[in-house]
Amino acid sequence: MHQPFYRDQLSGELMLPWVLLHGTKDYLHMATVLEQFPKLHMTFNLVPCLMQQIADYARGEALGQFPRVCRTPPGELTDEDKDYIVRFFFSINYDKVIARYPRYRQLWDERYAEGERSREFWPDVIGWFNLAWIDPTLMEADPELRAMARQEHFTDADLACLRQKQQDILRQVIPAYSRLRDSGQIELSTSPYYHPVLPLLIDNHAAAHEAAPYVSLPAVRYRHPEDAVEQVRRARVAHRELFGQPPAGMWPSEGSVSQAIIYPLAQAGMRWIASDEEILNRSRGWSSRRPDGSVWDPASLYRAYTVHDEEHTLSMLFRDRGLSDEIGFKYQSWQPQDAANDLVARLRGVRDALGDECGEHIVPLILDGENCWEFYDNNGQDFLAALYTLLSEDDTLRCVTVCEYLDEHPPTLTLDYLAAGSWIGGTFDVWIGEPAQNIAWDYLARTRDELVRWETECEGAELEVLERAWEEIYIAEGSDWLWWYYSGNDPQAERGFDRQFRQHLTNVYNLIGWPIPGYLMEPILK
Repeated sequence: MHQPFYRDQLSGELMLPWVLLHGTKDYLHMATVLEQFPKLHMTFNLVPCLMQQIADYARGEALGQFPRVCRTPPGELTDEDKDYIVRFFFSINYDKVIARYPRYRQLWDERYAEGERSREFWPDVIGWFNLAWIDPTLMEADPELRAMARQEHFTDADLACLRQKQQDILRQVIPAYSRLRDSGQIELSTSPYYHPVLPLLIDNHAAAHEAAPYVSLPAVRYRHPEDAVEQVRRARVAHRELFGQPPAGMWPSEGSVSQAIIYPLAQAGMRWIASDEEILNRSRGWSSRRPDGSVWDPASLYRAYTVHDEEHTLSMLFRDRGLSDEIGFKYQSWQPQDAANDLVARLRGVRDALGDECGEHIVPLILDGENCWEFYDNNGQDFLAALYTLLSEDDTLRCVTVCEYLDEHPPTLTLDYLAAGSWIGGTFDVWIGEPAQNIAWDYLARTRDELVRWETECEGAELEVLERAWEEIYIAEGSDWLWWYYSGNDPQAERGFDRQFRQHLTNVYNLIGWPIPGYLMEPILK
């Protein structure tokens, strides 16, 4: 479960409301649907900066354009507000969501109509967008939400009620995961606090070049293992404060690993990490799959490994990319029961291929916990219920947490070297190497160097100012800013990430009282 850190620390405003929207649609839903199947155990990875923002929403401490517009009476909306509503408030899957509701579909058709829109258009768009982003099972269980889904227009009272419902749902998210953890049904793991790509923090030139020797490197080398240590330390502390005990495992952001990350993770007390099967292939120099994608050596793919440096060891799992991506990208177009039957049949096929040794093996299915369900019917509820029912009834397949598996089957295989790469193609190409990405890395490096210089030269530097300035650096190290500079992404969907990244760097200069470099005032992404 991951979202970037959307808040501007100086203004307090949130750039985008995706934590709120996925909070009402996905985060609670994923926990509550699993809770109905107590035989199934699962590991949820909760990124700390996401948890921080969920807690802010639960307390009603959300500022920014989205909550302001949602609270503005229709007659007081500015032209800028209306343009924002038309551009953003239809940001959900048309076929699976908008088309389900006749009035929302009508608003979709009217959004670019010529002439003056009716007074009802604006509150109706606001209402339907927020309502559509609520999990349908929650909606159906709540009489007030159920009534809203059957009406056409939204009053001020309806919108106020809807905002309160959103906050109520967000308040349940963290307690739901705590409850499942306490019952033993789930394990909670973490990621580095602001979701940076750890190998690129430790040494962006070395890691990027190892993963892809062809890559074009930034002009300024970013080599700060101390920042990687701090991002991991903060994650561990935050997890312990939130859930009462430190995490045993970590999903390194974007499944990004290298030999260099073993030390800081082991030092922080991590027992296990995970990444993609391509990292396993590159680490040992051969693949368990044939060219057609079939697995010819399941005995080595579906195992835990030990990775180590001179003094430290970690256990490590590698995701089955094929099965994980079926859930993430393919089954959404299938009938739910057919998709569940197919996945379980393929798991049984793995079991049969392993033969008598199948009990020692594990098939890790790892994917984003919130992003794919928008493309499923009924927010994935029907597919998940069908899948969980089949798994609950199958006595030869067992769903376990990572630590449960490791307790029963400590790794007996060792990788002598952990190759650098991520869960996207085994490289870091979506975060470094292209012109815009490399410019962003250079700006980050320059700003960090300036902060260190100010810290060194300014004898009377206030500790609070220094802490806030460093916070901006750690936020700017997050993976999402660099992700949106990648040419493979739709620039029309970028929605201000470039501006937000430069704002965090600008905030450093504002905090220390130094002039803002002119280049930070110009867009990187053109």
